[in-house]
Amino acid sequence: MKRAGFTMIELTVVVTVAAIVMSLGVLSFAGFFQRNAARHAARLFAQDLLAARSFAVRAQEPVVIRFYEATLWYEVESRSTATEIARRRFGAAGEIDLSAVSMDLAGDSLVFDARGMADMTGAGGALGVATFSSGAVTYTVWFNGMGASKIEQT
Repeated sequence: MKRAGFTMIELTVVVTVAAIVMSLGVLSFAGFFQRNAARHAARLFAQDLLAARSFAVRAQEPVVIRFYEATLWYEVESRSTATEIARRRFGAAGEIDLSAVSMDLAGDSLVFDARGMADMTGAGGALGVATFSSGAVTYTVWFNGMGASKIEQT
């Protein structure tokens, strides 16, 4: 008399193959989440550049964007009245889980004057650079003195 069902070896093979497939899927999703986090942070920064310039022109007062690279955050505020326009915190406890943020300008800050022009003399060129990294994935934002920006994965 034959018994229907699976042998223990067949079940072990199926469970092992399923575990291997799931581990590959998890690794693939980890890369997706890192890319997504870095890209999202770069897009937020590009929006904040435009918001800072717009506020400077509208309020007729300087606006500063300050990066705090060691603690993974930046702020956008009016220089004379200290009105907060935006504050972005990154890292495990922040809005977006990033491993590094940086702005390649002297003093890690950018100031839009009351006319909406940023002083780019500390940039070492015509464009300023901000980078947002999550694991091995880095997105770079190049921007000019008018707040226009370009985002690329580097």
